Amino acid sequence: MYAGGVSEDTAASWDDRYRTQEAVPERGPAPFLVENIGLLPRRGHVLDAAMGAGRNALFLAEKGYTVTGIDISPVAVERCRTEARLRRGVSIEAVCADLESYPLPGGAFDIVLVFYYLQRDLCPRLAAALRPAGILVFETFTTAQRACGWGPTRDDHLLLPGELRTLFPGTDELLYREGTVPSERGPKAVASLVARIGSQGAS
Repeated sequence: MYAGGVSEDTAASWDDRYRTQEAVPERGPAPFLVENIGLLPRRGHVLDAAMGAGRNALFLAEKGYTVTGIDISPVAVERCRTEARLRRGVSIEAVCADLESYPLPGGAFDIVLVFYYLQRDLCPRLAAALRPAGILVFETFTTAQRACGWGPTRDDHLLLPGELRTLFPGTDELLYREGTVPSERGPKAVASLVARIGSQGAS
């Protein structure tokens, strides 16, 4: 079952991707998340938006966080559920939904993760989903990725130089980086942000 009006064609295209070996959860959590876990609250409720097969959701569930993960692909969501329940013995609320239409609850999460998913008009809702003093962790490709020879090429899927810093006004930047970093597929051009929602929440 889908929540939030998932397009079957869109879901099917992501299902095909998550049936490949590229998306197995065992490849481990995002290095940027692991390296900066000390900036997160030690406990709380996490939203992993566009979680894929759950590599980051699983990592934080094993650390004792309460985790809700959302993805458009039924294959990815089921893979995450199976990995959590049968292999790791952790609990994750894994939701199959289209984030463009899914009603995110306001002020419900202590941490919001977004890795390699860019939907600019969703950013205000992601910020609003955080409780006051909640932490946002966001990383995705920049336009410099085109020179790397793999990954997304469309403007819709790539951040402009410095753009990530403008997408979440009203937050306090804790850490920012932009440039080329190593990955399993070779160098990749990314912008990465850890930010805190202000005491009155994001506007």
